[in-house]
Amino acid sequence: MATDRTYMKDAEEVWIAKYRAALNEIPVEPSRSTKVRDALNRAHSITISHVSRLLARSLDPSRGKKSAQSFEPKPVSQPQTSNRNLPESNTKVA
Repeated sequence: MATDRTYMKDAEEVWIAKYRAALNEIPVEPSRSTKVRDALNRAHSITISHVSRLLARSLDPSRGKKSAQSFEPKPVSQPQTSNRNLPESNTKVA
């Protein structure tokens, strides 16, 4: 009986060793859905990163003061035109 148990235990160990060796030899290719999910996760993280950078820039108080000064309305002097200064035309409009 003891020899049967030893034989069974040795057989299991041999099988486990062969199984582990087979796993190491053949790389498992990820499925198409796994590849798509990974690509979407990368795109999502890149998008979130860019959006957070934009928000950080727009909410930065030191940048806000500089940009507010550049957008202050400047008074524009408009030249006054009147009909008195224009020379009269003798041509008739049809």
